[in-house]
Amino acid sequence: MIPQAPTPEEWLAADPDPVTRAELRQLIDAGDQAGIDDRFGDRLRFGTAGIRGPMGAGPNRINRVVVRQFAAALAEWLGGSCGVVIAHDARQNSDIFAADIAEILAGAGCWPVTLPPNSPTPVLAFAVTRLTCAAGVMVTASHNPVGDNGLKLYLADGAQVIPPHDQAIEAAMAAQPLPPRELPDRGSDPEWPQKVSVEVEYMAAILANVPRLYSFHPLAYTPLQGVGLRYVNFALTELENGEPFVVEDEAEPDPLFRNVVSPNPENHDTLAKVIRRAEQIDTPLAIANDPDADRMAAVVWAYENEWRVLTGDEIGALLCDWILGLRVESGGDERVVASSIVSGRLVGRIAEARGATHVETLTGFKWIARAADNLKSRPGHLPWRFVFGYEEALGFACNNRVRDKDGISAAVHFTMMCRHLAYEDGRTPIERLAELMDEFGLHRTDQVSVELGRRPGAEIMEAVRADLPSRFGDVAVTKITDFKEGASGLYPADVLRFDLADGSRVSLRPSGTEPLIKGYIEVVGDITFPDPLFTLSEMVRELILEL
Repeated sequence: MIPQAPTPEEWLAADPDPVTRAELRQLIDAGDQAGIDDRFGDRLRFGTAGIRGPMGAGPNRINRVVVRQFAAALAEWLGGSCGVVIAHDARQNSDIFAADIAEILAGAGCWPVTLPPNSPTPVLAFAVTRLTCAAGVMVTASHNPVGDNGLKLYLADGAQVIPPHDQAIEAAMAAQPLPPRELPDRGSDPEWPQKVSVEVEYMAAILANVPRLYSFHPLAYTPLQGVGLRYVNFALTELENGEPFVVEDEAEPDPLFRNVVSPNPENHDTLAKVIRRAEQIDTPLAIANDPDADRMAAVVWAYENEWRVLTGDEIGALLCDWILGLRVESGGDERVVASSIVSGRLVGRIAEARGATHVETLTGFKWIARAADNLKSRPGHLPWRFVFGYEEALGFACNNRVRDKDGISAAVHFTMMCRHLAYEDGRTPIERLAELMDEFGLHRTDQVSVELGRRPGAEIMEAVRADLPSRFGDVAVTKITDFKEGASGLYPADVLRFDLADGSRVSLRPSGTEPLIKGYIEVVGDITFPDPLFTLSEMVRELILEL
């Protein structure tokens, strides 16, 4: 039986955090019913990548009570008596949330294992299988704004939780009673929780398929005041490339991100400092990881004597071509390349031409990482082998040892690819991208994000479904794919895709991590005037804003 929703006063009694207690007490004393309803009218739910949202009081925020309820629900779902590895990034309260999770899991009969403070998300993903744990929990809000935090949950296979398991844990969270404010005192036992490090094994795993090229390629780099620098330094030093030239005031972790425009490397303004650092050292390459180091952005010096911020689809195409061309990945038709349904189609065409199998998945690496898992075995063939996966939001997986996006591995591969192009072939990434476009046709993509305010994304998607567009401008829609009830054998998802008569494609979905509707646009074919990519992007923006 699900207990009755707690009242604000009951929540106050259970909350161990003086900051969120003071926030809620102020709302109660001021009679701010709108503020109370905003925090108590709903619960945080699993999205594309776990549970994520603003920190604050109540079940609709991230706080110590919600984190403890999550841990209790996870322990109940796991059944106790199993190992769970826990890690956290450098965000506000991440260390406190991680400690609460360990306490609750231990009290429920699980065996918590913790990684060193300020660990990257891909290291946690690797640790789950390396340590043979039943689950892993990463405390992070990835690239979200400074006031957010969240929880990413990994299953025993090292990939993020998928339906129906997330739904079961979400229901168990809603059924949890409020935990006591004071948890049992374990004293100062230095052996609890068990502390381990898998850094050496992780680095060996991600470097296993990276070729060693004996020439130096300088790199400007920023971890955006997150946790990636030490790992990128180590990897590039191991490959005899030398440590990158880092943006000094963005080098050290800062929970408040005081020196960055935004923790999100998709924001071009966020990359201004690393571009300046590249100019200072006269290098044509600048790379950024997001704060938990699972995403990577790349900026390169272009033909027009200006910097070019590569899109996720462009980086995906370059990395796919690079990895499929490596000697360690050559041979056999068992290789699997995966991309999401809202990503561009160029990677699929590259994979097919290079003798690999391309699999299209739903958005999120919980699906991409498992792309090879359910493929039917074939008599006389080697087992399917995942070698590369990506989504346009700057997420890349460059091997099958880390079953999630990995910005550290991607940074290393992209640096070595640039090194190979420059010193072996005398080419730039832009020139290689142009060669791929010559081979497979010009593919250009764009993304439109529209803030929702208080309006639910699902409501806007239903408004689109109620009046489906039959054309975008002068171009007719030839096919509409609605993934809501499941399509192409995929799990149901709130995504609409429109294929147009000229080969263009438009996809719409609500963000799984932020209050946004996202439109994904792909144009295939020669550039004309007016630019069809810009025109189509503006049409998509107007479509969403008019709803």
